[in-house]
Amino acid sequence: MTAFRLPLFVLLLALAGCSNSSSDSTVESRAPAPTGPPVGHPLFMSPHVNPIVSHNGFIYVTNTPADTVDVIDVQSRDVVDRINVGIDPVALALRPDGQELWVANHISDSISVIDTGADSPTRHHVRATVQDFDATGLVTEFDEPTGIAFASDDKAYVALGPDNRIAVVDVASYAVTGHLPIIAQDPRAIVVAGERLFVAPFESHNRSQISGCISPLDGDLCTFDVLAEEVFSNNILSLGYDADIVINPGLPDRDLFVFDTATDRLLQIVEDVGTLLYGMAVDSQGHVFVAQADARNAVNGKAGTEKHGLEEMENRAFLNQITRVDCSGEQCAFPVRLDLEPEPPDHPAPGEALATPFAVAMSPDDSFVLATAASSNRVFTMAPDTGAVLSRVEVGAVPRGVVIREDAPGEAWVLNVVDNTVSVLDISDASALSVTETITLDDPTTPVVKAGRKVFHDAEASTTGTFSCESCHPDGHTDQLLWVLDTPICDVAGCTQIPPRSTMPTRGLRDTQPYHWDGIPGDPYGGINTASINAPVEPTCDINDEYSCTLDLVNGSLGSTMCLQGECPTNDEGLAGAVDGEERRALAEFLLNIPYPPAQKRPIDNVLEPLARDGIFEFNFVRSNTLGGRFTGAQTCGECHKQPFLTSTNSPGTGMDAPTWRGAYDRFLVFPNGRAFNEAIAGFFGRLDGLFSDEKFIWQTIAATDGIWEMVLQSSTGFHGAFGRQVTLSAQSVEDAQTLLLLDVLEAAAGDEAIELQGEGVELVDGGPTGLGLDYADGQYRVRGSDDRTMSREALLAGVRSGDLTVTLTGRIGPTVMADAPHPAIWENSGLELHEQSENVTLT
Repeated sequence: MTAFRLPLFVLLLALAGCSNSSSDSTVESRAPAPTGPPVGHPLFMSPHVNPIVSHNGFIYVTNTPADTVDVIDVQSRDVVDRINVGIDPVALALRPDGQELWVANHISDSISVIDTGADSPTRHHVRATVQDFDATGLVTEFDEPTGIAFASDDKAYVALGPDNRIAVVDVASYAVTGHLPIIAQDPRAIVVAGERLFVAPFESHNRSQISGCISPLDGDLCTFDVLAEEVFSNNILSLGYDADIVINPGLPDRDLFVFDTATDRLLQIVEDVGTLLYGMAVDSQGHVFVAQADARNAVNGKAGTEKHGLEEMENRAFLNQITRVDCSGEQCAFPVRLDLEPEPPDHPAPGEALATPFAVAMSPDDSFVLATAASSNRVFTMAPDTGAVLSRVEVGAVPRGVVIREDAPGEAWVLNVVDNTVSVLDISDASALSVTETITLDDPTTPVVKAGRKVFHDAEASTTGTFSCESCHPDGHTDQLLWVLDTPICDVAGCTQIPPRSTMPTRGLRDTQPYHWDGIPGDPYGGINTASINAPVEPTCDINDEYSCTLDLVNGSLGSTMCLQGECPTNDEGLAGAVDGEERRALAEFLLNIPYPPAQKRPIDNVLEPLARDGIFEFNFVRSNTLGGRFTGAQTCGECHKQPFLTSTNSPGTGMDAPTWRGAYDRFLVFPNGRAFNEAIAGFFGRLDGLFSDEKFIWQTIAATDGIWEMVLQSSTGFHGAFGRQVTLSAQSVEDAQTLLLLDVLEAAAGDEAIELQGEGVELVDGGPTGLGLDYADGQYRVRGSDDRTMSREALLAGVRSGDLTVTLTGRIGPTVMADAPHPAIWENSGLELHEQSENVTLT
């Protein structure tokens, strides 16, 4: 099998018991299922929400790179079990009665339900998979789950970020019964406290926008007519007008949604909590604490000045804060921002920055807040009333999860997701935190990529240590904001400033240069750019070596965007910026090895729906009223956004490059100057209220058809539609039509060598449970650990129906698809070059 083929992976694991002094956490020792053939683990940079929990003498953590939930005995500090789940587990939640642990698999679009019953024969195995498909059974309605919260033993909520809604799940049937719409971007952190569900949309925004509107102009919030200058004339260089970043108080800023868990009725929307909302906790009195980074993108966004860099922003792109919201009464009060660092122009002392506040937990007596600063690699305590930082301590790289042991309140456990370690903390004295132990988890990540990811998340790359590359590109995605950073004036008469630009994703960079809009601070392909329309520039790297070009842009960014000009240090190789040469090279390798996640609505059988096929043609070619409505005439959108990655360089006449539109179903800022986010356009179309949540509407404002929208939802990112998909075969699920359809599709994909179909589960032998591993090949399921035992599909299903087997199958990618042998470009064997595709379109 080649590197292009995708494998399927397992979900259950057999119990590897442990011995413990507490009788209710002692389990009989059983051998786990034999490990299957090696598989690849692409680094998707999936987000985390509460990825570590404590229960009954164990710590459960999401080992995201390895696609497992690791179980640590609190006494021995040993990893005593590794439970295989779906692709990229990122969040955990215990059912209130403690009998089940739910795991959000971000890439598999599923929830793994792990049995945690102390006396259950399937303890520490996956017993069910929560999923949701459309009427065809082929397209997921459960895309990229994150936060999980239980209202009771009967009802659960799951955050679905790209869809901007919360799924309501019946716990007994594991069926999605409804949805709660979130009119804001990317809900992630969710908490049930009492009879209320609190939802924090991650990219909640801060009322910043470009200063366009529909006339009349006021010279402040409105400096140009957006219809005249951008919709009808596409004056993207702002010739003859100023394009500022402004804070518009008329825009909504929906930050915290409060629902009644009995009725699912929306009770309140709280505004002004912050910009990027990471973690959330609620104390016993109903006070909500949100870890967040508040963007300062409007501070230096005025046109007409010569420089627009960190100096004008006082070297602080974000304010790191925890916001307290008093929800102890019937209505939540106005939020109170608690700064974790000095206010600009003052800065934290070396070693004291708390960049990217992420995970939050409350002490059992509500006396202090325990939180992580993910980009500073620190854990800290904070006084909940004043916001005073009581203590801080260094842990591993990128702490994103924290839990206080329910049976030992003086001890906390922290998951460091990039180091892939767990730190044990003594928190008995909130003013004197200390690390007592560090536990290392198995990690398949290529070492150089892991080293580069640490640099990407490290706030020490910025002059003040208060923000990192990841701050503006969270999880390799985009912060949905407009920025002006180190932007020169263009060389065209009437151009006072290159307009603000939206942040571009860092995912999927391989084979998709130029990566950004303006060719600044580097221009890999040369030619014209928006700083030099009249005098084409030379390439700033070897255009035949994408590593060279990626490193060139790394150097440019570290010496400009991340650095206060005039006070910028030089590294060990004499380059501007704080990061040494070896680390920069690792960062470049890392950036080339973050694939885009699978397309949101690509059917699991990998066959595009007719509407999406029509959209591909419409996107690339002009329609005709003759010849059945099709002909290969002049190109339209595809002239600049070429297949298959929807990107190109040097768009005609603009001086702009055209970064990828892949993943645009989760980006409401689809244009460089944010015009699709402009209040005026939304108001013009009568849809201001839906502006923040409905990407389809944004596409409609730029005249995209339903077919083009479906193209965006289904266009391949290089992964087969069956990649990551799962099915649990149990006595409860086996008669369900959706279960059998999933099994059909997965077996067919494995037969085509598009995936590896693997499974793990439990087999009852002589009345006792034994771990079982299966690998599918040649129409048979081979039993791992046995030289000759196989099962036919019929035998497998018969064992499931009898209650003797419970097995989960999952789709994974081939073992060579890692940094040393990356997933090939879609066109790799087609003979096409990236910039020679203007007359080519793929309809299948």
